[in-house]
Amino acid sequence: MIDAPAQQAVNPNVPAGFDTDAFVRNAKVYFVRLQDAWDRGNVNDIREFTTPEMFAEVKLDVDARDSAPNRTDVVQLNADVLGVDDRPTEYLASLRFHGLIRESEGSAAEPFIEVWNLTKQKAGNEGWLLAGIQQVN
Repeated sequence: MIDAPAQQAVNPNVPAGFDTDAFVRNAKVYFVRLQDAWDRGNVNDIREFTTPEMFAEVKLDVDARDSAPNRTDVVQLNADVLGVDDRPTEYLASLRFHGLIRESEGSAAEPFIEVWNLTKQKAGNEGWLLAGIQQVN
């Protein structure tokens, strides 16, 4: 008998009633949309989904790129909630994105892993905002 490799289960610490499935679905949409905004250098889209501090960092990178074209195809995208911290005035969430991306036409898709840190204020109608990205590989 051959044993299949055990899959590492992600058991995140999340507040009661937190809709993890909907959060992951929306986070994947944000990932693709932000990647597209990055590729196009669309700082207005980037500003909409980032904290002011994260926007300032990303804008510096976009400006440094000047008008150099960028293209990223998200070939496969998976996301796991690592945890959601319920603080007095905000929620903080960490997600691990992993999958395959192609960064130049005709090249093979490469694996990637990133951890995104998001924040959401409890007061007001603002949605989740990207506060940081950690490259894992």
